[in-house]
Amino acid sequence: MDSIGSGGRTGPVAGVQPTVSMGTKSNFSSQTLAEIFRDLYVGERSGVLELNRGNVEKRIYFDRGMILFAESGADDEDLGRRLVNEGKISPGALAEARRNISEPKDLAQALVNRGLIGKETLSHTARYIVEHVVQSIFQWEGGMATFSEGWLLQEIFESDILLTFEVILKGIGSMAGFEPIQEAMKGLDNRLKVRNPAPVPLERLALSPAHGYILSRVDGTTRLQDVLALLPPAEEGLACRFLYGLLVMGVITYDPPVGDGAFRVTAILRDHADTVALEGLQERMILETYAALKNKHPHEVLGLRASPPRETIERAYEEAKDRFSRDRILPRIRERLRAELAVIESRFVEAYLTLVQARGGDHAPRPDDGQAGKELHGMDDFLVRVEMDKTKTKVAIEENAKLAEGYYAQARKFQREGDPFNAIQYGKLAISYSPEDARFYFLLAECQAKNPDARWQRLAEQNYLEAARLDQWNAEYRVALGRFYKRRGLKLRAKKQFEEALTLAPSHEGARKELESVS
Repeated sequence: MDSIGSGGRTGPVAGVQPTVSMGTKSNFSSQTLAEIFRDLYVGERSGVLELNRGNVEKRIYFDRGMILFAESGADDEDLGRRLVNEGKISPGALAEARRNISEPKDLAQALVNRGLIGKETLSHTARYIVEHVVQSIFQWEGGMATFSEGWLLQEIFESDILLTFEVILKGIGSMAGFEPIQEAMKGLDNRLKVRNPAPVPLERLALSPAHGYILSRVDGTTRLQDVLALLPPAEEGLACRFLYGLLVMGVITYDPPVGDGAFRVTAILRDHADTVALEGLQERMILETYAALKNKHPHEVLGLRASPPRETIERAYEEAKDRFSRDRILPRIRERLRAELAVIESRFVEAYLTLVQARGGDHAPRPDDGQAGKELHGMDDFLVRVEMDKTKTKVAIEENAKLAEGYYAQARKFQREGDPFNAIQYGKLAISYSPEDARFYFLLAECQAKNPDARWQRLAEQNYLEAARLDQWNAEYRVALGRFYKRRGLKLRAKKQFEEALTLAPSHEGARKELESVS
């Protein structure tokens, strides 16, 4: 079996088509450069890769896909001048060696053959030049690439798979134009996993502690967002560049895969562009709807004619909610326009309740049902903005609190009457006007917990937890959540909640009895 130093490798990446053909000039950008290196490696190509930008030309020599050495006309990237500058050979020795070679690539062999420098001393300088050349071309925005096939008849440099991977990863660490790739990667929800077998012995790569930690997080279940959540914001770019390098080189893959065959950055950039375009459409739709709803009557809010039947109202309400449901709106738009979406949802609920009230019925809110009923005389009463900023006056804050209390009173009334649907609707309205009141979330949780459907059970749990978070000293919320878990057979979770309730209220008899029942 070949040693690592002589090119031993495992598990080539399948489905790779070369990005640069023999003897043909091809355009490249900083975003596709790593794929050229990857394709030469996977194809086990031997020869010279010439890279040009304007009048600058750099050459990288490959042996069976692995980097041997590199050179250019720059002082720091010319082997002879670099050795002289480092004091490893004299100018006279360099001139003597050059008189006996026909091509610059033969200089290293001539120096060693004449005893002017040792092979190991030379290799350190050669590695420096390789790293410098590769990192410098990754900083180009683009250029022309030509690969010339051919065996390199020299014995000074040994091809090294570890050197190849490490140099490429360092190049990606300095590449220009990475920001669009980073945004595209962050927009993907695919899991990351290490290929088995890996194309390189990972345990032998010279990784920094930060890179080693990032790689350890890739276990087949984590997504990029999960990895980034563990890191300081300042290290996001470092992590994305490193993981991108591993993706290109086939060390890790997306699950499910992005496209067919080897990873191509154009695939995620294209998908990201499509996502950005869809986000733009959704953002315009939400903002236009948000602005339009302010001046519409209830039936217009739901796209109905005046005095529609109840069945029509309910159908229109469900359709309106569905257009702006969580599943339809992309995550970044949901986060960016959270306040506007809350207002839209509130307008739909208010319009529905107002129209149902006008039609009458067993479950319709009635005008004499307290403060909230008095507020439901028309859409003009609902134009108080839900989202409040720091410039809101005290009067506006008090008005929103008053509205929230009125809606909460209505929700409690419907809850007592055994009407969880309307209780939930009024509870949501209360939250939209006062989103930091734990009582409102607790009411929603109590109503949602009565529905055995898995989706409603998840919503109930979320609202129990939110109520407990907002009012951390309320033992009753902990007991209610514990009973919720107990009913679902989650005894360990239930026990934890009962214990926390007793910590808050040591004499709470209900919590004590419940804890004994699950211990």
